[in-house]
Amino acid sequence: MRTEALDIAFRATIYRVDTAEGIFDLRIGRPDPAFDDFLRRQGVSCWAVLTACNPGGVRDDDGNRLRRMRLQQRLQTLGWSFCSACNLADDRMWPEEPGFLLLQVSEQEVRSLASEFCQLACVCGVVGGAPRLVWVQESGDDAVNQQ
Repeated sequence: MRTEALDIAFRATIYRVDTAEGIFDLRIGRPDPAFDDFLRRQGVSCWAVLTACNPGGVRDDDGNRLRRMRLQQRLQTLGWSFCSACNLADDRMWPEEPGFLLLQVSEQEVRSLASEFCQLACVCGVVGGAPRLVWVQESGDDAVNQQ
């Protein structure tokens, strides 16, 4: 469930992606021209960062490794292109959350997969735009995408 505290926490996070061309530290609402250049060279117009860690926003260090492996297997089954990623909370009070940078996937597909792994939100973007925090499920008439 979306709360103001979770929204603040997700925004106070670096979404680090590890690509063949280097590491990019992405932030919600902040464009990254170098990352856009990387995506263009890959022929990618849309992307997302997704983890399977800590489902429902509840810390579960013991189960995270298994969930990450299950997510990786699922991505391979789907045939999606991906690279390693890691969510890093600014205050370091929350553990690192390994995940994946998904390339050339629609927001709808990512939200569906995030829901499958009980995630509250994911990060989505398009070349030339800023990364957006996307809530998997919203209550009432709230907008799904928040910058």
